[in-house]
Amino acid sequence: MNRFALYTASLLFLGLAACGSGDDHGHDHGPDSHDHGGHDHGADEHAHGDDDHGHGHGGGIVVTDFTDATELFVEFPPFAVGRESPFAAHFTRLDTFAPVGDGEVIIRLSGGGVGEEVFRAGPSPTAGIFRPVAVPRNSARRKVTVELISGDLRTVHDLGEYQVYRTADEADASLPEEAEDETLIPFLKEQQWKVDFATAPVEQRALSHSISAPGRLEPAPGGDGHIAAAADGIVLAPVNRDLPNIGDSVAAGDVIARLLPQLSGDAASAEALYRAARADLVRVEALFEDGAVSQRRVDEARAAAAEANARRIAADQTLNNQNAGITLRAPVSGRIAARNVVESDFVSAGDPLFRIVNTSRLQLTAKVAEVDAVALGEPSSAWFTTAGNTAVIDISQHDGRLVGASGAIDPVSRTVPVVFEFNNHNGVLRAGMSVSARVRTGQTFDGPSVPVTALIDDAGQDVVFVMVDGENWERRVVRVAVRDGDRVGVASGLTPGERVVSRGAYLVHLAASGPAEAGHGHAH
Repeated sequence: MNRFALYTASLLFLGLAACGSGDDHGHDHGPDSHDHGGHDHGADEHAHGDDDHGHGHGGGIVVTDFTDATELFVEFPPFAVGRESPFAAHFTRLDTFAPVGDGEVIIRLSGGGVGEEVFRAGPSPTAGIFRPVAVPRNSARRKVTVELISGDLRTVHDLGEYQVYRTADEADASLPEEAEDETLIPFLKEQQWKVDFATAPVEQRALSHSISAPGRLEPAPGGDGHIAAAADGIVLAPVNRDLPNIGDSVAAGDVIARLLPQLSGDAASAEALYRAARADLVRVEALFEDGAVSQRRVDEARAAAAEANARRIAADQTLNNQNAGITLRAPVSGRIAARNVVESDFVSAGDPLFRIVNTSRLQLTAKVAEVDAVALGEPSSAWFTTAGNTAVIDISQHDGRLVGASGAIDPVSRTVPVVFEFNNHNGVLRAGMSVSARVRTGQTFDGPSVPVTALIDDAGQDVVFVMVDGENWERRVVRVAVRDGDRVGVASGLTPGERVVSRGAYLVHLAASGPAEAGHGHAH
């Protein structure tokens, strides 16, 4: 189990109207502190003055616990023999950070030398909240687990051991007197579930330093095909199909078009020459009969007519043999990126007709400025963003590789071209895109890291919000050491194992200013 449990305790009486108004609920006893000394628990007064809200009166125990699949934020009063201990169990799915809306919750009390006690409940009218009620029968130190069964989802949260007291007075007296921490920021589950909100653990990671460089995307070698006219002629569509349009997918070898060479003009010319030679022969033969020309002149006319006829026949045969035209095939698989002709256009030899690009694998060419050339070192990888989009594309996550880095400064641009190849799995990137690239160098930072979305700029300071419990947050100023893709390395201010708001941090920032800015209050 990936557990992150926090226990806080106080004796506060909060009205429902005060929920989220800046009154806070105790302090952190640290993760995994299931052994709580004489009280056997950490406690946090999270009461809202209305039993229907499931938080109890006069103080209680608050636990936040994580498995790989769910977060449980639960509130319940200390246990006493024969007394009802209503649980307000808030379940959040970690894949979507949405509330769990159906299923069953099972509370189990075990250990302490007595038999297991089991208490069950279905969901309440408020999605995400379950309200099982435990009524212990034995005074002992008991292990408490909370199991969720919802469709295919099944998780078990181990809350640690708690004492079941003999009387309600002993149980209530076990809660420590603690002053509230006014620095904490309440942001309730009911608020979190209604907005784009998520949390993430602080992780120890090795991140790479990088250098900023403008970049451009182009098809990888072999992914850019051009079709040009092989001869003068007329462009025709493939048999039984239209010419492909821009964006159409084609496979290597597909017939894209036909080119009818200017053979019909040659045949017409040969036919005209034959007709002229034949007419000349008829005229000369008539003159010969009148004695106006010699036999030699007749023989010459007959020879010219025969030669013209032979040329006519040859031209007709060539035209008939190639009446389908020259077949134009796709040199690569991909999409039509350019089409410069329509059917029946006359083209000259060498004219560009079609361009086909295959963007399944792309090249990123990043142009590193001359002033950064020394710091570039041995580039290892790169990440980039596209125009108007903050989403990071990290080529190391897309089978990326370094093609090469120039050993010389370009004399015109004063840059060092660095070329990478990577897979364009989702196909959203286009050839010719300009991007803002970051080329990773050999220098690294190894320390606490969080998603870049956890940071907000608060009056010029980098700030994150650290979880104290499932509904209370601490504003923490951090010092960023490096950004690497969608994560930042933090030189100070965070410890691995803590948990921060990774989406919706600005809403928590607004909540710190007052409930009116962020919205507040329990809906249940």
